[in-house]
Amino acid sequence: MASPGPMYYPPPPPRRHSVVGPVLLIAIGCLFLAKNLGYSLAFLHGYVRYWPVLLVAIGVVRLAEFFWARSSGRPAPRMGGLTVFFLIVVVAMSVAMSAAYHSHQDFDWNVLRDHTHMGNDLAHLFGNDYNFNGEMTSELPAGGSVRVRCERGDITVSHWDNPGVKIVYHKRVFAGSQSEADSTSQATTPKAQLQGSSLEIDANTEGAGPKGVASDLEIFAPAKADVEVTSRRGDISVSGRNGQVKIDSQHGDISLEELNGNVLVNSHSGSLHANNLGGNLTADGRLDDLSLNSISGAVLVTADIFGDTKLSRLLKGVTIRTSRTELQLARLDGDLTMDSGDLQGDGMTGPVSLSTKAKDIDLKNLKGDLHVSDDHGDISYESASATALGNIDLATRHGDVRLKLPAKANFQYQLTTRHGDISSEFEGVHAAGGSGSSNASGTVGRGGVKINVASDTGDIELSKAEATAPEPPSPPKPQQPPMKPGKGRKPGDVEVM
Repeated sequence: MASPGPMYYPPPPPRRHSVVGPVLLIAIGCLFLAKNLGYSLAFLHGYVRYWPVLLVAIGVVRLAEFFWARSSGRPAPRMGGLTVFFLIVVVAMSVAMSAAYHSHQDFDWNVLRDHTHMGNDLAHLFGNDYNFNGEMTSELPAGGSVRVRCERGDITVSHWDNPGVKIVYHKRVFAGSQSEADSTSQATTPKAQLQGSSLEIDANTEGAGPKGVASDLEIFAPAKADVEVTSRRGDISVSGRNGQVKIDSQHGDISLEELNGNVLVNSHSGSLHANNLGGNLTADGRLDDLSLNSISGAVLVTADIFGDTKLSRLLKGVTIRTSRTELQLARLDGDLTMDSGDLQGDGMTGPVSLSTKAKDIDLKNLKGDLHVSDDHGDISYESASATALGNIDLATRHGDVRLKLPAKANFQYQLTTRHGDISSEFEGVHAAGGSGSSNASGTVGRGGVKINVASDTGDIELSKAEATAPEPPSPPKPQQPPMKPGKGRKPGDVEVM
């Protein structure tokens, strides 16, 4: 009797993927498409309260897929890793939004937008944009001050010649209908009230509760009045003032122009631009970009700067302290720029002290003493004036040091590098050392200022700067023509040739 052959088992049907991921993508795409077509989608507040319905819907879809697969003899569809990750993110954000809603009754989309640094335009996804304009005036006692508060919106403070204060507002309300926008606008009318000698101005953007309202304020006040501005989100511009200015900004750019009093700035996120200031400037917090031009008073910046720094014409110098850089100089007649990897300065007056990390430094036409400590970066220094040369102390752990000094300079030098070479165009400067290290010390000319340079890993180079071309001689004065006989000539005058 023949033995039975091997049993044949057909391969299992392929396992399909769940439709949850594609359905979610289609839903999100439809929302953005509807917005682009002009439809209003004001449902965020309902979503914050009823978002668990999303989990119920996903569960129903998965259950239906399971029973359909079992009835057809197929394995249950599986959810891909990307879909699972996307669901985790959506659930986490929904839980956070719901917790904020229940613990803070003023929760709205704008709160989430503020913390995620999103713009006002994204609020269009959750309502139409309605605009309202208006203005009001208020008295201000002689010697009084103005205090402005705005949760959301730009603030502009300018001067005028009248003794009172004028407030012009441009309000944007995000709502699902015109009637809702009118009601919200009426409840969020800006307020102005005298408190002693101070005029308190409140944009009142949260007067209607958790609504999407942004109110831009234009304020006209006497130039002598002190001004204090507090803003949570929005740009601030102050110009044409003689009194003190104080600004506290959570998120927004700050612009200062033509101010004669002292200025105090506290910024948590945003750029600071100041031009033509007559008093002292103090800035603290966190800044994106920093731009300062033509400031007669002292400048003190104790803020982390994450963007570019541009300085010019700081007549009483500047002190900048960040987590990576500390700079102090007595005067800046030229320009100084700084970013995350470079610092360039031209026309500074010392003493100059600079301590930084991971920056290439290039300094020119500096008058007076210089002290630089760089953790990782090259240092270049150039001076064509022997009379402007001061004591120089340069140190870098990893980087080359290049000095261009006047050909007729007189100085004492001490040069040291542990892993590098020393070269010089000045006669008598010779390096000594061994095992990869080099050092040189001595005097050039009659001595005088002291130059100390140290580098752990890098070369040191001394070269002669090109002599500055002398100014062309002034043209000779034209000779007076000889006097002719006639009118204006007296007897006895002698004609000079």
